[in-house]
Amino acid sequence: MTKHLRFGMIEALDNGICEHPQDVMEKLGITYQHATPQSIMDGWIFWNCENIPELLPPYLSVVDCNPMKAIGYGLSKEQAEMIRGYELKK
Repeated sequence: MTKHLRFGMIEALDNGICEHPQDVMEKLGITYQHATPQSIMDGWIFWNCENIPELLPPYLSVVDCNPMKAIGYGLSKEQAEMIRGYELKK
């Protein structure tokens, strides 16, 4: 099963990270299927992440999200189905 990660913008700033979340993920070597900004939670959700380090920085956390419940909250129905389909293949 793949993991979804939340990137907390406030936590990142508190830790001196002032870069775009997608750039930070690239530098950490974490790959993902889709990225969704979530302004209401001051963060991003990175769907179906791989190459996750054992020890996550304090601004990253594993979240248990169902992409189908995120339709209309940054995801279209098609995007949610794509994410869910990838999860089920793993």
